[in-house]
Amino acid sequence: MDNSEQIVKRLSFENIIWVIFIIVSIIDIYGDELLKKSITNNNKELSYKADNLFLFVSLISILVYIYFLVRNYYDYKDNKSTIYEIRLIGSILVLAGTLLLFYFLLFNKKDYELPSNI
Repeated sequence: MDNSEQIVKRLSFENIIWVIFIIVSIIDIYGDELLKKSITNNNKELSYKADNLFLFVSLISILVYIYFLVRNYYDYKDNKSTIYEIRLIGSILVLAGTLLLFYFLLFNKKDYELPSNI
């Protein structure tokens, strides 16, 4: 398979990732709405459901960012230029930030602290 075919296949796969990201964003918006209802109705069950949705969204995001980190690592390995190194470092930082957010969501016990406040 030549290089242009590989790039087209990779871009097609990444289109699927972006659709997943759009779906995850919609789920996150739904989680925010559940959280608003839980606050206005003082319903802990809705809050628990929203927390689980936020954990799910974070897990999916971690998987997506791992894919981009691996892709960017191989791009850097093939090109060895500063611009690819910067992109690789950015991928590492985005993944690290998402892992920290996931840790926060797992261990935060305050009801009033929203993930969007971080």
